[in-house]
Amino acid sequence: MFLKQFVYINWGNIPNLEFDFGPVNLFSGGNGSGKTTAADAIQTVMTAAHENLFQYNPGQDETTQRGRGGKRVRTLSSYVLGCDDGSYARLDPTDGYLAAVFHPTQGEGGEPFTAVIAVRAYLDTTGSNTVARQDDAQFFIITGESLGLSHFVREDSAGRFVVPLPDLQTLLIAEFGKRRIEKYETKKAYLRRLYGALRGKSDAVAEAEAIAAARAFSRFMSYKPIKGINRFVADEILEQKDLGEAVRSVSSQLKTIHGMERDAANLVESIEILQRAKGHTQHYIEQWSELNVLDYTLAQAEYLLRQDDYLRGKREQQTQQQTQRETEGEIAAIVVQSEQLHDQLISLEAQRQGIEALREKDTLERERSQLDTQLVQQAKQLLAQDQIVSENIQVSREMSELLATQQFKADLPLLNHLEVDALVKEVVASERAMIPELHNLVQRDFSGEIPALSRGLEQIQSVQQVHNRWHAFWHTQGDEGSVRNQLAATQHARRSRYQQLTDQRRHKQQEIERLNANQVTYPPFVERAVKVIAQQCPGADPRVLCDHVEVKDPRWQSAIEGYLGGARYAILVEAEYEAAAIRAVRGMAGRDNRARVIQGDKAAKDTARSELHPDSIIHALEFTHAVAKAYLTASYGSVLRVGSAETLRMTRRGITEDGMASGGYSMWRCDLADADLVFGVAARERALHAKLEELSLIEVEWNQANDQLQQITYLLQSVDRLKESCYAEGLKHVMDTHLQIHRVDSLLKQLDLNEHQDLEAQLQQLKQEQRGLEEQKGLLNQKLGETRSSLEVIHKQLKALSDLQEQNQSRLEEREAALNELAAVWPEFNTESRLQIADEEARDLDIQIAKNFRHELERNLHAAERRAEEEVKAHNQHCRPADTIIYPSFSGDYDAALFRQICLLQRDIDRVYNILKNNILVEKHQQLNELKGAFNNAFVTHLCHTIHQALNDGKRQIEQLNRELQHHHFGADRETFRFDSDWIPEYRDYARFFQEVVKNPVLTDEATLFEVELSAKSRKVLDELMAMLLHEDEQHAMRDLERIADYRNYRRYEIYKEVEGKEPIPLSEYGTGSGGQLETPAYIIRSAAITSAFRFAEGNTHLRMVLVDEAFSKMDETRSREVISYLTERLGLQLLFIMPTSKCGPFMDLISHEFVFAKVPSPQLRGQLHTRVLVDRKQCNQERIKTLWANHRRNVFHQAELDFMEEFAVS
Repeated sequence: MFLKQFVYINWGNIPNLEFDFGPVNLFSGGNGSGKTTAADAIQTVMTAAHENLFQYNPGQDETTQRGRGGKRVRTLSSYVLGCDDGSYARLDPTDGYLAAVFHPTQGEGGEPFTAVIAVRAYLDTTGSNTVARQDDAQFFIITGESLGLSHFVREDSAGRFVVPLPDLQTLLIAEFGKRRIEKYETKKAYLRRLYGALRGKSDAVAEAEAIAAARAFSRFMSYKPIKGINRFVADEILEQKDLGEAVRSVSSQLKTIHGMERDAANLVESIEILQRAKGHTQHYIEQWSELNVLDYTLAQAEYLLRQDDYLRGKREQQTQQQTQRETEGEIAAIVVQSEQLHDQLISLEAQRQGIEALREKDTLERERSQLDTQLVQQAKQLLAQDQIVSENIQVSREMSELLATQQFKADLPLLNHLEVDALVKEVVASERAMIPELHNLVQRDFSGEIPALSRGLEQIQSVQQVHNRWHAFWHTQGDEGSVRNQLAATQHARRSRYQQLTDQRRHKQQEIERLNANQVTYPPFVERAVKVIAQQCPGADPRVLCDHVEVKDPRWQSAIEGYLGGARYAILVEAEYEAAAIRAVRGMAGRDNRARVIQGDKAAKDTARSELHPDSIIHALEFTHAVAKAYLTASYGSVLRVGSAETLRMTRRGITEDGMASGGYSMWRCDLADADLVFGVAARERALHAKLEELSLIEVEWNQANDQLQQITYLLQSVDRLKESCYAEGLKHVMDTHLQIHRVDSLLKQLDLNEHQDLEAQLQQLKQEQRGLEEQKGLLNQKLGETRSSLEVIHKQLKALSDLQEQNQSRLEEREAALNELAAVWPEFNTESRLQIADEEARDLDIQIAKNFRHELERNLHAAERRAEEEVKAHNQHCRPADTIIYPSFSGDYDAALFRQICLLQRDIDRVYNILKNNILVEKHQQLNELKGAFNNAFVTHLCHTIHQALNDGKRQIEQLNRELQHHHFGADRETFRFDSDWIPEYRDYARFFQEVVKNPVLTDEATLFEVELSAKSRKVLDELMAMLLHEDEQHAMRDLERIADYRNYRRYEIYKEVEGKEPIPLSEYGTGSGGQLETPAYIIRSAAITSAFRFAEGNTHLRMVLVDEAFSKMDETRSREVISYLTERLGLQLLFIMPTSKCGPFMDLISHEFVFAKVPSPQLRGQLHTRVLVDRKQCNQERIKTLWANHRRNVFHQAELDFMEEFAVS
């Protein structure tokens, strides 16, 4: 394809013209006349002014479109607005058009077409600075048609005008039809179709082919001095791969990874600090608990010691009392001996006198003594019976008050009948029939009247009958047992009910205490499982799921928790301990080992592959533990929140706000009471209020049960105090004994003993013996007195011990209360078990050792508090503001208030520790894994693969050019050229590294660069690259990385000139680059490169037009003509070249069309310009020009000969 015609509309200062082109075309004129402007228009059509492809004004080394040092560069917009030295010919928004008409040459099968670029530009003026801006750009390919000037400049009654850009497409479609007008929105799409049309195709070529062709065209146009073969090949022949963005992206990713790794390391450090702080606070809590338990143990030991002292005192008291009894026995024996002597005295006296009356007197006196003794015993029994009856009356009076209450009768129907009321009233009324002054009956001089006692006996018999009937009512066995036993059974039932309510009350109080401490009460089997796992797997960090989940919308709280049910109490452990944890649970004694251990790793992996429905319940939850989120997402992520039961019936797994659920092709109710809610702070507050209400109801029942138990216990105790009475029999016996005493006294009064006196001597002897016994009795009485004094001292000691024990008991109760308060603050403390252990230890406690141990505990307590404070301060120094932990103000007292603050601190530390370790750190690791994967992909795919591929592409490009150059012979010597290269050692290791990475099969699939095994050299290269990517001096690092990323730096290139029969000559040694020695090979090689880019070897239709700016500046005339001939005749290329008028004369016989540009003053101001450009378009007669040029050459040679001969003639 040749460029047949080109249309300029509002381009630079070139008039709106059509240029017709032939095989060889010359743009000539003075400097600044507009030659390059016209060429840049052609370059614009061929490159679409795509970044990194076009080079405006390439002959003046403006090889970049970015200004340097304030220098203004030419732009598409500035060309449209006619910019010249910073001034503009067109000041209003302007539409500019460039149209290139291509025609196939002989033998080509493509059809003609026109490529059009339309641009609208405007001037943006800010202060004194004026910049040309592009407003719109459109790209067209018009197939099968050749557009001309008339299609862009039209005429109406008002005159000629340029077609407005928005109307262009409509007008073209109206003229040529929609099928032929192809509009493209992007430059790349336009270039793909342009070079497809140039190859005779009806569709677009690949983007890479189009870009390569456009770049080759632009490079061929620009002139650059050849300063060395290696740089010439790298810059002019090999295509530059822009990997700067990939390098920056990889560097940014790696810096982000390292930044995140530093953050993760800081997190790990914070976690370690918090773990130590948590250990110190836990140690403080344990030490404080041990201290309080030890105080209780010491109090209990003191109590037991004093109790032992008391018991020893009691034993000593018993011993002294035994001594007292023995002494009293000895005294009694002496009394008996004295009585025997007395009897002997009486017998001797009777013998001496021989009087019968004396014997009768002795008999009556013995009988009277026996009756006196009998009366005393009977009186005691009567007094006891009187006491029994009185107590029965008192008990019955109290019972009558209790039995009179309606509530009691309602609770005990067996007592709700008239017999009970009648009996109790009779017993109480029997008090009036009691005998007053009953103790007078035992006096020897009793003077009461027996008939009066007989009348009282009848009343006493009535009292006895009433009391015995009352006793029998309670104790007589019936079909269902005695009333008393039934009452005992009722008491047992009420005691059981009271104990049950007491347990419920205590359990509810413990739940409230845990909620007040912001803790959840777990089911017993879960609590035991957590303790077992913590004991057997110290590093497992067991936690319960419910502590790490919160429901964001309280309306769904009850339904969601009800649906999850027991899964809320699943146990979270560290991934490496999951198997050990479930083994520990399985090994628990008993059958209550049903706690769940979550498969955290498995859940996380399954969750990573799943997507949640927008209505999933997971969106209503917040998590403070990554494993909790993964578990619930994997297990319940498919559960949806729906609005109605009608929707629910068609939902596989779902819940409604009012607590209905579906799953397993069934529906059920799933709401929970507020007291059972455990997810989140708000739920625990609701549960706390509910449990407080429950506690208040339980306490009402508990108080009622306690009252009922006390009442029935008191009644049962009263019944057991009732005794059978034999009051009447006792009174009758006393009466009979008094009658007998009265009879004996009457007989004694009738005896006369004054006539008998003898046996004086014997009586005196016996009396002497009697006095000896009296002295012995006196000694025993003295001993008895001492014993009684000792008992009095012991009694006082026991009284003092008893008072001391009351104090010890109070102290013990205080210590126990302190432990109960400790458990209220720290519910994990098991008061009952610790009290039981302390009671056992107190029995054998060495108090001195225990006190020493207490001092040690206090020192440990103080040290733990100081270390905890230090660790918390260390954490706060570099933590996030949200993770700051407030350390409690220390008043200097290690008391219960500080313990409460330490407990709160420990929970706060655990909260932050969990957030950092199980939430943020997990997210950091996930992000790190994702970033490492992205970095691995970017580094391996975008960088390593690209560089490795670029190296291979460069090698193939050189090989392809060598094959192409085999067919390019130049000059009379038929010179040929070829490329060669060898590795630069510095870059060889990089190339090997990239090759090893690219060919490593495990990368991207199984491992990343951070994990894969590399050779020692490759690992060293990787470390160097990583160091560059992480270098603090970013500009220096980017220069080094871009140098390494440029595949053209990896080899040292050489071009060899080969002439038949001679050794190949390396061009690097052939010329210095200062003259034209290297220009010819450069054009030959560039020609090979452009024919390769234009795919001359493929198909029969190709772009055969090249454009050269500042052509052949370093070559002589002959060499230049040979190059032109080579391009046009040998390669069949259409040539457009730019040359100043002063240098174009020798080539006039070669050109077919000449365009002469001239800048001249303008009579009228054109925008801001005072000049205009004129273009003279010529079609040359090459034969005539050749003849004229030959004549001119002969004249020049002839004149040179004459001058030479004249010089010799003079000499």
